[in-house]
Amino acid sequence: MRIKIWASASPRYPDSGPYKALHVIERDAPYSVGGMTHYGPVILIPPPIPPFKDGDVDQSVIVKLDPATLNTWPDGSVYEKPPSSYNKIEIGPIHVDTVGWSETPPLTGPYAILPSENLTIENVSHLITPTTFSLWKTDCFVSKDTAEGLESVDFAIVHRYSSPQERDTELDKHSSELIDSAATCLALIRPTRKSRARRIPGVIRADGTFDPHGFTAQGEPADVPEIQKLFAVREQDISLLTSVLPEFIQLYQKDDDGKVMDDYEPLRMAIQLYGEAYALSYWKARHILWWSAIEALYGNNEDVAMARIYALFGNKNLVDGYRCPIYEKGDIPACYFPCPKVFTSSAKWCLSSTAFAMRPRTDRGFPTFTSGQFRTRLVRM
Repeated sequence: MRIKIWASASPRYPDSGPYKALHVIERDAPYSVGGMTHYGPVILIPPPIPPFKDGDVDQSVIVKLDPATLNTWPDGSVYEKPPSSYNKIEIGPIHVDTVGWSETPPLTGPYAILPSENLTIENVSHLITPTTFSLWKTDCFVSKDTAEGLESVDFAIVHRYSSPQERDTELDKHSSELIDSAATCLALIRPTRKSRARRIPGVIRADGTFDPHGFTAQGEPADVPEIQKLFAVREQDISLLTSVLPEFIQLYQKDDDGKVMDDYEPLRMAIQLYGEAYALSYWKARHILWWSAIEALYGNNEDVAMARIYALFGNKNLVDGYRCPIYEKGDIPACYFPCPKVFTSSAKWCLSSTAFAMRPRTDRGFPTFTSGQFRTRLVRM
């Protein structure tokens, strides 16, 4: 006979509801109060009414749950025993030439780009079938374009790892961060058109099939500039990625509390602004963000940037700008009494403002770079 085992949702009150179902097992005889189950002793036999009445089981029992038993598998279970570990995978699609536009040879792979983390670039099209994303395609949960983007994934940045649980928050987060870091670094090396599909985590089942746990997707990805529309990832790009990725990841080191350290904030700011520009369809806004990224890298807070701010506040007169008050009369309410340390001139503000105090790597001036030169400089720093 089949027996469904229940336990109180609150361990402090084992004989009070609400109750949650733990498992269904098969055994020769029913349980009685006091009988011992895998999860603990039976303390109640509920009446055969919903939710305890189930056409697939012959008895329901309520136990005093021992939490330690949740980590072990009961004898007589009617469910398939889960594996001791799960073969997890996360996929980050990239754009490669599959129609022969490029004169370079096509990618073959797999390419190990970070062997210490089992991070590769490889063709994963054999894992994607017409039914892989059927859960989300049903009832139009995703648009037709997004579904096509998911099903057309071929080459991707891939992270494979093992986990004792099908869902492991820490390991899954680490995997996503690796994919994002590699994708960002690759975009600096070779900007290409983006897929609607961004990250696809899941599990490789025992039969070799891919079971996605979800995905991140962009509804309407912005296109790259005209000159980059035929760009595709090449073997030389993967080679450069392999050489710089270990150092690139160091930009995002975390302290003991899991917070990203401040050591490389100017570089991270430049990288973020550069990447966000590719999410904008309006070219002028895109170029403003690119210029801001260059500012984050090369703006000299002691000379060039400060002089530019003084010129702005002083109508091109550096002395007037130096003495110009930040706040106009009436800006500060009469009820507010600022302390003497409040900055009241553009000179003092310049010396303290975090907006313009991102320290450069050199003391050279403020050079002008094309986006390609900027990418090369940033990747090779």
